[in-house]
Amino acid sequence: MKASILRTLITVAISAVLSSVGLQAQDRIRVTIPFDFNVGSTLFPAGEYSVTPVMPGSPILEIQRSDGNSAVLAQTFNGSGSPVPGLPRLTFNRYGDHYFLSKVAGDGHGWELPKSPVERELIAKFSSPRPVSVVASAK
Repeated sequence: MKASILRTLITVAISAVLSSVGLQAQDRIRVTIPFDFNVGSTLFPAGEYSVTPVMPGSPILEIQRSDGNSAVLAQTFNGSGSPVPGLPRLTFNRYGDHYFLSKVAGDGHGWELPKSPVERELIAKFSSPRPVSVVASAK
């Protein structure tokens, strides 16, 4: 009887752990960004990145370079998800040759990033940004 209860508890615990890992992997967005860009005041080089909420449904995103050398946590607020299911999208505000991550749209989830002081200065200089979208993949 004790063995049966123990086996059931272990099965439930493993299921709980695997389901949370599955949820996090489902929200992971992989993207190749062809230009240098800012997230807040942090400058990132062009390259391959993953964007993941720190917890399912979280307003905090982790943006990490695929080689693991660069990462930042970004506070966001709710935005709209991708208009095309299965095609996540990152949108950047472009001011001259400066790009700032402004929106992340995944399947059913969307995040918008607040403007940094540097971006606000460029808004004053360039007036309005040119939005640039990069299509990503959900993995």
